[in-house]
Amino acid sequence: MKPPNFSWLFLCPCFLVVSGDGGTGEETWAKFANLPYPEDNLFLHDTFPEDFIWSVGTSAYQTEGGWSQDGKGPSIWDTFSHQQLSCNGDVASDSYNNVEGDVSAIKSLGVTHYRFSIAWSRVFPDGLVSNLNEAGLSHYTHLLQRLRDVGVEPIVTLYHWDLPQTLQDLHGGWINETLVDLFSQYAEFCFRTFGDRVKYWITIDNPYVLAWQGYGTGQLAPGIQGTLTAPYTAAHNLIKAHAKTWHIYNDHFRQSQQGYVSIALASHWVGPKNGDINPETVHLCQCSINSVLGWFAKPIFLDGDYPTCMKDNLKSLLPAFDDAEKLKIKNTADFFALSFGPLSFRLLDSKLLFNQSKKYQLRQLLSWIQIEYNNSKILIVENGWDVSSSNTKTADVYNMYALKNFLMDVLKAIKYDGVDVIGYTAWSLIDGFEWDVGYSTCRGLFYIDFQSKRKERLPKSSAFFYRQVIQDNGFPPVPENKPITGTFPQSFIWGISEDVIQVEMSPTTPQFVDRNIYQWDINGTGKLVKIKGVIGSIRKAQCTDYTSIRQEIHLLQDTHASHYQFSLNWSLLLTMGESTQDIRANLRYYKCYVSELLRANVTPVVVLYHPTLEDQQLPSTLEAEGGWMNTATMKAFVEYARFCFTHLGDKVRLWITMSEPNGIKHFERYRANFTI
Repeated sequence: MKPPNFSWLFLCPCFLVVSGDGGTGEETWAKFANLPYPEDNLFLHDTFPEDFIWSVGTSAYQTEGGWSQDGKGPSIWDTFSHQQLSCNGDVASDSYNNVEGDVSAIKSLGVTHYRFSIAWSRVFPDGLVSNLNEAGLSHYTHLLQRLRDVGVEPIVTLYHWDLPQTLQDLHGGWINETLVDLFSQYAEFCFRTFGDRVKYWITIDNPYVLAWQGYGTGQLAPGIQGTLTAPYTAAHNLIKAHAKTWHIYNDHFRQSQQGYVSIALASHWVGPKNGDINPETVHLCQCSINSVLGWFAKPIFLDGDYPTCMKDNLKSLLPAFDDAEKLKIKNTADFFALSFGPLSFRLLDSKLLFNQSKKYQLRQLLSWIQIEYNNSKILIVENGWDVSSSNTKTADVYNMYALKNFLMDVLKAIKYDGVDVIGYTAWSLIDGFEWDVGYSTCRGLFYIDFQSKRKERLPKSSAFFYRQVIQDNGFPPVPENKPITGTFPQSFIWGISEDVIQVEMSPTTPQFVDRNIYQWDINGTGKLVKIKGVIGSIRKAQCTDYTSIRQEIHLLQDTHASHYQFSLNWSLLLTMGESTQDIRANLRYYKCYVSELLRANVTPVVVLYHPTLEDQQLPSTLEAEGGWMNTATMKAFVEYARFCFTHLGDKVRLWITMSEPNGIKHFERYRANFTI
């Protein structure tokens, strides 16, 4: 397999070298390709460790609002969103003015911990510790006290992407090593001021996205499309800033405060393309993870140096740590703070997949980290997904499903793989500003109407689900979940459902549509040769002449199913009551389909209308008149049903009028009001 071209991603014309770093993380792909099936895929009814950390999180710019309130200085996200985006976090969820609303939501979940970030420019408007904003300090002091009042421990992030704009203007941001000292001074103030109430500190959130998208592509604040070396220089300084901050805590605060410090590292997961696990594809997968997660994790958790894969390919573009710096950087994290969410995939340059496949598998990543980084204790500081749109209110069943799957991944990693996961943070507490996509997606456990003044926090389905999981400390075994054995009743119906069948307008068996006569040229080419001047007759088409029907019935018979459910396409059968030649052809196909099912001893179950399917839309004339918001559509549906019953009813005994009507297009805007 030829290595992929890096293009400008690695900003280097050389080929990809897939040398390793001597770790054993490469074992992960083979391990998970050989798990017992189906046992390993089954839902695991078990509980998390007794001292497991149950957390929920937010970040300052995404939720606080109050962007210029009470002396707060502008951040790079204030500037970037004002100048380059169509929306901003000026008000967002208004958490700055609604601490009580947030604390009430936190308390209702029953979490043990709450992760939030301090807005650097709210405490120090220009980023310098010589210029303290008392109002900002009071805000975080009050928040910490309220958390203590309700028995929730804080996990505090010092920097979640919102650099004071003054530091960007004066120094160019993180490409300037001056920020290493400025950040560590800010961090030292926070340790001294808040450290008696904070046991878990995160220095910097997701430095990969910060460096690459902030100083390389310019997709995120500060929006710089930098020089060839800019993102690597920024990352270099971020690592130094973290390490210096860790040493400050370790040398001056650990003994008295007994806390823990780490850096939140985000990652995707990747698998060999087409499941082809071999040494070459595994090397490429390993390099993919090392080029994102390992970029920061290897220096901090192992040896103070970058992954070999990166050094071999970037050459002089990648800054180097000297020996003294390596000693200062390595082992500067007290636990592994992991972020795994949509940003890890959406903001990942596709070239970093090295022609392999994205995989949304948290369990495999946890196992890889355990193997690669010496059984580190892992605290998941951000996890969740963004499958809910801005139209979703409290019925976020898709986010709830994703949350359940990720929690199951974590539980299996602990119970089956022996990974030392000490806690989990659901992201996020409330709907907020989602960076470059604004308010188009909602990740909160609590819904917020951003157009309202009160910004009331309303619990979603996922909030109730998460609360129950926390209350049960997982998914404890109960009697009704125990495996049972037995047989179904003799009259039990075993069926198969197919959403859509593709209608053929005419029979496709060639011998009945071609009137020519042929003979075999057995002594020459061995092909069929047309006999000139001889014309045969064409018999009438039969149901068996539809190739697709024959093929599908054959496959269906192999399953031994007794019933088969499929949907009719309203648009193909009735257009406001007008019968056309095409409609007759479509009806003939459906009649044949039903007849052939019966000949194969399979009972048809026919759905008249399945609105959630893309190609099962209303007839265009009805759609143009307002669809289901117009009572004429109801009358038209009755006529359509009468038509189907009349022409197919002699062969169909089981009918379904509508399948999943909650998916009807015109209900979409109201669907979020429905309660699970």
